[in-house]
Amino acid sequence: MRVSKALGSVVAVGIAMAAILSSAPSQAHDHDRDEFLLNVDCHHGDVRVTAVRPWHTNDRAPWRWDRGERIFVDEHEARFRGDRCDGTIKAYICRGEQCRGPIFVPVRPSR
Repeated sequence: MRVSKALGSVVAVGIAMAAILSSAPSQAHDHDRDEFLLNVDCHHGDVRVTAVRPWHTNDRAPWRWDRGERIFVDEHEARFRGDRCDGTIKAYICRGEQCRGPIFVPVRPSR
């Protein structure tokens, strides 16, 4: 009887672990999609970030660019200045009471 209880416990733990591991990639995938809620425009190290409507930039959040300095952030856009168009911006956006961030957005030269 003890063997069957132990085996049942092992199976239950295995099922629980499988459920946890299978949900983790979908959560990461949802987070990855947040990047597409932002537009990044960069020319010669001058960066402008805007949110895709109905989202807007969160001007109360700690925006940061790992390759340059923040010039300003308001609810319409965020601006940064650096040496060139590379690195990653840590961005924050809101829509009504719902806010997201940090969203890690790559900076690339605009075409």
